[in-house]
Amino acid sequence: METKLYEASLTGDVEALNALLHQDQLILDRLSLNGFNETPLHIASMRGHHQFAIVLLTKKPRLAVALDSQRRTPLHLASANGNLEMVQKLVRAGGRDVCGFQDQDGLTPLHLAAMNERLEVVKALVQVNPDVAKEIQANGETILHMCVKYTCMESLKVLMQLWSEEELAKITDHGGNTLLHAAAINKQTQILNYLLRIPSIKANGNAVNRLGLTALDVLDQCPRDLNSLETREILMEAGVMRANDLRPALDKPLHSITLKTSQNKRKGLLSRTWAWYVNADHHWIEKQRGILLVAALVVAVMSFYSGINPPGGFITNTQDGSVGNAVQAEVDMDKFSMFSANNSVTMISSLAIVIVLISGLPLRNKFWMWLLTLGTLLTMVSMVFSYWVALSMTAPDCLGGNEAFKMYEAGDKQTREPGYI
Repeated sequence: METKLYEASLTGDVEALNALLHQDQLILDRLSLNGFNETPLHIASMRGHHQFAIVLLTKKPRLAVALDSQRRTPLHLASANGNLEMVQKLVRAGGRDVCGFQDQDGLTPLHLAAMNERLEVVKALVQVNPDVAKEIQANGETILHMCVKYTCMESLKVLMQLWSEEELAKITDHGGNTLLHAAAINKQTQILNYLLRIPSIKANGNAVNRLGLTALDVLDQCPRDLNSLETREILMEAGVMRANDLRPALDKPLHSITLKTSQNKRKGLLSRTWAWYVNADHHWIEKQRGILLVAALVVAVMSFYSGINPPGGFITNTQDGSVGNAVQAEVDMDKFSMFSANNSVTMISSLAIVIVLISGLPLRNKFWMWLLTLGTLLTMVSMVFSYWVALSMTAPDCLGGNEAFKMYEAGDKQTREPGYI
């Protein structure tokens, strides 16, 4: 009969359930003695069988707090699936305390709803028992830290309303990590930008954890990739510093302070000025990015054209009209090799700059843009050098062009004289 009861819970067959209860009124009382991993109410909660769940709760309300093999209540399953109506029924039957039941991983129904971004369920559970949201999990995390870890942006926004701005800035896990620490560790740039728009969190951006590390310090200990570069730029723009830079001057030896006070002040002013200049005016950075892209493309196209159309053209076989070697390769191989090598370097360098600019790398300050500008200028200088070499092969006598061409003409004329071998 227990097997038939579970089969009925899978399909939500209320008539079959009533028939079984009529045959054996103690069938629900014996559920704890069988070897099944969950109760019929767990299955009905997963499947969303509302009427079936109502009959079970009416006959045995204690099923609302029954645990399965992973110590989850039916409310855990209904919350994870976002079944608001089922959640409301289970809360009414089990009371507000059922919201705080933790499974074997230390997760409550609210945690599962937040992880799956079931926002209506999150709001309903918070309204019933807001204290659950402020409890720290067995692993030492708060529910807000968990939302940051799993990129649950919308759930984070809903849950943050339970705290004031000042409280949000000071909320930490067991390791003393703030929400900024959590966002930096997990490289959640979108959440990081959202958190830094809250004045109190931004003002407390240099808070240190129990190891004495700021959010920028913990990021330095993570594997480096494109996300870490972007995260570092966001933190630095918000004024977040490393812990070593925050230590007061009194931590240093007295004689060092006496000897270097003026130098440190000057260095501090210069570093602040440099940081302001490098990070200011992002509109200029975007405009300069577009200018460099166009310039590098123009240089690459011109170099490509010069490479396939060398100065002086090609030697054409007058008999069949086929194209042979470049003329200048026959006249002066040294200069032609110099032209070809320099022109190839120019084209490859320009294309490399184009690839960097269109790759989406976060070029967020002027330093990187000036570096690319310098690279573009060098490719232009290289292109000018290629032009000068090409001109020297085809220009007036002062550049040696006509003299070399006359030597080529004389050699070609000699080969056409009778008796030449």
